[in-house]
Amino acid sequence: MGHGRSATLVLAAVLSLGTAEAKGLDGSELTPERVRQAISWGLTAPEKDLEQYEIRADRNWVLNFDTPFLRIAQFSRAMKIQNQPISEADLSPKLAAGELHVYAHAKADSSASGSLSLPNIEYIVIMKATPDGPLETILPTTVLSFIRRVPPSEADPWGPTRIARSVKATFPLQALAAGNEVRILFEGGLIQNVRLEADLLARVR
Repeated sequence: MGHGRSATLVLAAVLSLGTAEAKGLDGSELTPERVRQAISWGLTAPEKDLEQYEIRADRNWVLNFDTPFLRIAQFSRAMKIQNQPISEADLSPKLAAGELHVYAHAKADSSASGSLSLPNIEYIVIMKATPDGPLETILPTTVLSFIRRVPPSEADPWGPTRIARSVKATFPLQALAAGNEVRILFEGGLIQNVRLEADLLARVR
């Protein structure tokens, strides 16, 4: 069976585990004041605070996301480093769009043996928690698959790199809600569900 057909069949299995939402959620744009706050915060925030929000780091893959506020802050910091301060007028509509960007990456095996192979990631959906009945599926508005080069292990970051397929998926910002689950589809049919916890979301800007 070809790769494309296999991925289609497994994706159908993923979606069958929940009821697909017929109507998407509309993303909300940042107010001008919030945009200015993001630009200002990006100039002074600790580097660690400007990293993607990590949902889970497994032995050989990591799941994280960003928000429009964080993307603007990251851009503000990057331009500061280049000695080019920015204002609201310098932001592209895509950068400031009210979208949630979720990333699933292969990474070096963090175990002592470093024996796990790199996973290829096929697709991401978000399962919306409901009071009763099956979970509802929030489909991504866009999905970008790309190749990521990964060192052989965390203990050997300078060794020959390997490649694995990673995914960036875009969702309405309202999909970022405590109790929702990010469902990752790996090549071969493996599915991982990762819950969005309230303590993580409390730190999100």
